[in-house]
Order: sequence, then C-alpha cells, then structure tokens
Amino acid sequence: MVRATHTLPPISSLPQGPGVYLFYGVGDALVYVGKSKGIRGRVRTHFRERSERWMMRRVRRVETRETAGELGALLLESKLIKELKPMFNVAQKQRRRIVIAERKTMPGGYVAVHLKAVDAIDPSKSGGILGVFKHTTQAKEFMTEIARRHRLCLKLLGLERPRTACFAYHLGACNGACIGEEPADRHNDRLEDAFRERRIIAWPYRSGIIVEEASPTGRSEMFLIDNWVLVGSLTRNGGKNAEPFLPGSHRFDYDTYKLLYTFMEKKDEGRSIREVGVDEWNSYVKLATGDARTEKRIQTAPPKGESWRAGMTPRKK
Repeated sequence: MVRATHTLPPISSLPQGPGVYLFYGVGDALVYVGKSKGIRGRVRTHFRERSERWMMRRVRRVETRETAGELGALLLESKLIKELKPMFNVAQKQRRRIVIAERKTMPGGYVAVHLKAVDAIDPSKSGGILGVFKHTTQAKEFMTEIARRHRLCLKLLGLERPRTACFAYHLGACNGACIGEEPADRHNDRLEDAFRERRIIAWPYRSGIIVEEASPTGRSEMFLIDNWVLVGSLTRNGGKNAEPFLPGSHRFDYDTYKLLYTFMEKKDEGRSIREVGVDEWNSYVKLATGDARTEKRIQTAPPKGESWRAGMTPRKK
C-alpha cells in the first residue's frame, strides 16, 4: 500500500496558531475538515492516533487556513463542512430541517409534547419550544429515556396514543398523569426539568454584541452576533483595513447556536465581548455585509420563570 505521507509537507511547516485544516486525498477529494487552537499539534495528533490510521492513509495533501482565535476557527470549520461536505465529517453536514418539541396544553392543564419538523427557528419566539433535535428518531429516543428516568407519561410525551392509561402506568413506571391521577403541576414540573438540556437558552444580552479576537501575529477578527445569529464578521491583518471575513445571516442556525453558546460560556483571556449601541452596530453591519439598511435587532429577555445562565449575565440597565 502506498503511504500517504510521502507527498505531505513537513508537519513542522504548518502554523502553530488557531485555524482550520483540510485533508485532501486521491484526486484532491476532500477527506476531512478540522479546527484547533494549535493547527500543527492537532495535525500531528491525527497521524499518531492508532484509531485514525484508517482515515490518515487516504491523506495526500494538507491545507490550512489561519484565524485570529478559537471562535473564528469554530465558525470557519462549520461553514466549510456544510459547503464542501468532506468524506469523514458527518455530524455537521448541512441539515435542511430540524425537529422541535413544542408545548401543547391539554384539558386539565397537562402539558403534552408535539414534534414538528421546521426549516428555521425564530429565537425570539422560542418560549414555546421544549427542545430541539436533529431528527424525529433522536427526539423519540430522548423522550423514551426521560420517561424512564423521570416517570413521565408516554401518552403526554406523544410516544403512545392509548384511549386510557399508557403502557408505563400498567408497569408502575408512570404516576398516572394520563388518567388524571397525578396532578398536572407535578407532571409538568418534571417534564420541564427533563427537557432543560435540550432547550434554546435565552439570549443573555440586551442588544447585539461584538466578539473580538486577536493573535500574536497581528491578525484580528470581529464577530457581530445578535440573538445567537452571526450577522457578520470582519478581519484585519496587521495595519491593513478591515474587510469582510465570514458571511453573516439573519436566520437562526441551530449548529451555530450550539457552538456560540459553548464558546461564550468559556472564559478566555484572548477575546473581548461587548454590547454596542445601535449606531455603532449598524456601521459595522454595513462594513461587514455591504448592507446600508438599519437592521431592527430583536430585544429578548428570559422566558417566564427562567433566569440568566451563570457566567453570561447581561449588562444592567
């Protein structure tokens, strides 16, 4: 078997800082896209890991794209995977539709779950959404598990449609919400708690924010984010003028939401996060997108009964 490494550049020549790397195989087919805070070290790890040899034997060429920091690498990786669809990247390939679990109030005040496939989510109207899933199978597997752990009714979860008691009640695994034996408030509380990990967290700021990252090499990047949406971004290398970096959107993307939320909960001294006023926001949006229109930003607050997440407290008015 021909060894893939004979045509590869020395790993020592790869950038040490953050960014994205692309592995190409025979015929320049894209094999894999990855990201790291340290490209050189991460690529070296790929070649050393025994579990990845099956993939690395295919690699003939490595391409790198540097970023100023971790967020730039995360967003660029996600964009490239969805656009280029590498052979071995599965989880982040373009997802056309997602499935949401909606609340539906039944007679007696019981909250039932209704699954619905949607193309997009308006985060300002996410209060009625219990959870978000990749597909219906994932949603049903999740609900089957929480029914077992939290003694939830299979009928109210939409997993069964009996005329009377659900099957779990006959097994002693349901407290009887399906036939009115358990008070609605008790079952509703457990259901809400069980779905907490799948919920879209309320935007923790009173306005749009700017996240800035800078590298020791003089590269800097600015990301305009509002209500978990990447509206636009700018990059500057050394003393050069700022120019658009990654394309923005006015549409909520669940994958982007997940990586933004995870990133913003972590503490990192190499970045700054600040809220901005309308005039400054619009000037940057125009520079990043070429759109001179004044965009109306969505102002959000936590859903009723929810508190701001720890570590993400918004600026006080």
